[in-house]
Amino acid sequence: MKTSDFAGTGTLFRLFLRRDRFLLPLWIFLPVILGLVTAATFSAMASQGLQSVLTEFDKDPLISALLGPVMSFDLSGAIVWRGTSQLALVLGIGSLFTLIRHTRADEETGRSELIRAYVVGPYASLTAALLLAGIGNLAAGVLIALSIIALGGAAGGSFLFGATMSAVGCFFAGIGALGVQLRENSGTARGIGVAALGLGIAMAILNNFGGGDTLLRWITPMAWQRVTQPFAGNHGWSLVYFAAFAAVPAVIAYVLSARRDLGAGVLLARSGPPEAAPHLSSPLALAWRLQKKSFIGWLVGTGLYIVVFAAISPGLSNAGGMSDWLSNLGGTSWSDEVGLGYVFISISFYLIALFVAVYAMTAVLRLQKEESEGRAEMLLDKKVSRVRWMSSHLTVASLCSAALLVALGIAGGLVYGLATGDLSHEFWHIFGMSVAKIPPVWILLGVTALLYGLWPRITALGWVVWFSFSILELAWEAQLIDWSLMRISPFSYVHYTINITNLPLLPLFWLLCLSAVLTGLGLFGFRNRDVLTKA
Repeated sequence: MKTSDFAGTGTLFRLFLRRDRFLLPLWIFLPVILGLVTAATFSAMASQGLQSVLTEFDKDPLISALLGPVMSFDLSGAIVWRGTSQLALVLGIGSLFTLIRHTRADEETGRSELIRAYVVGPYASLTAALLLAGIGNLAAGVLIALSIIALGGAAGGSFLFGATMSAVGCFFAGIGALGVQLRENSGTARGIGVAALGLGIAMAILNNFGGGDTLLRWITPMAWQRVTQPFAGNHGWSLVYFAAFAAVPAVIAYVLSARRDLGAGVLLARSGPPEAAPHLSSPLALAWRLQKKSFIGWLVGTGLYIVVFAAISPGLSNAGGMSDWLSNLGGTSWSDEVGLGYVFISISFYLIALFVAVYAMTAVLRLQKEESEGRAEMLLDKKVSRVRWMSSHLTVASLCSAALLVALGIAGGLVYGLATGDLSHEFWHIFGMSVAKIPPVWILLGVTALLYGLWPRITALGWVVWFSFSILELAWEAQLIDWSLMRISPFSYVHYTINITNLPLLPLFWLLCLSAVLTGLGLFGFRNRDVLTKA
């Protein structure tokens, strides 16, 4: 590497900073907000004695399997124990998408080629994007630390926790930088990053299931707080290891970037046949071909998740010692209604349904990608109507998201039934849990379709809607809101506190109708608006 290879880095950094003047503060402040929500949750329990509440959680086999043992029995320790996974997820997603947007996405749109026409070194864009993500993560870490100090936490532990979260974000920035070097498609790079996030979460849960101190805590960034132990040991020397670990994917990215052409990937795309197969003669077949790899990846990932949790759920749910907070969420004895044997698996299906909604939304957003890259214009210039093209992708997105939940229900039902020794009864119970989540998932699909069809520039608001539903769940669990406000979320109608045999079927029918109306409005809007062109 020569100094000239980095020429223009400062100018590009200022350009990227200007382009992200709205998005960057969002993912910097969002972890702080989540930390404060977590603090509010535990502050609401202070009347019961926070230390006794955390002690009760620590003895709960179900909660310990998900979050691991409590390290510090005070408010600061509660934030670290309960909030780390959410904070790490937000910083990871923000870092990944920032890197991809300013590197691979710019190459796809031709912006990088225009930039390279000036005096710009080959490593300038990558370096500027990494600097932006790194500074964003450092700022988030400092704000997280200051917020905990404001809540009464010790300065040393607060800044150590903030630095740990910054290291997590920087690691995923490196993963994003590595992903964009491998293939020529930004969607593939995002898929690699999301897969890394999912793997990190799964490894952290396995580490927690093993007691919190297994070898996995050194490998997965989602469990790094168990190495540094803020407010419980303050092992600051571990940050040196984290910095080295986070630098590995970034260094590999620099090496690979020198071995590929602009716009290409290290792994060359496989050339297609000279003529399309007969079964690709319709927009629906093309939409399926574009979505197939993503669907298979989600099917494998979510399938492994549900199989693992279905296998361990009977033992955890029947282990006894469930905390009063968990068994009496919302002031109801829901665990008695649902049944102790179904507590863990019902929560698992509820969480996976939220992520299946993410898949449905990204599948709809494939429309925006095809349009922005000019491929939609070429198709619509032929004898393909706008409604037919968009409805093809929406059909694939809806059927694939439903197929995911059906497949998860089958896999979870089989494993859970075999684990309990009552396959004939348990299979249909677990299968019903999964299939019932289809209507709320389709609501978010409809919201995304509506935004894309009417206002494609603000489709990111769909993620705000998804996040709002997640926040409602956290606020309800913390007893900050009552159930009447929780009903805003479509997922409340298939909530894990409701026995599958008592699900309200009429509201689910109306959710299906509402999703159809939202989708129809999106199709109407797309038919009447201008199509983005590359000219």
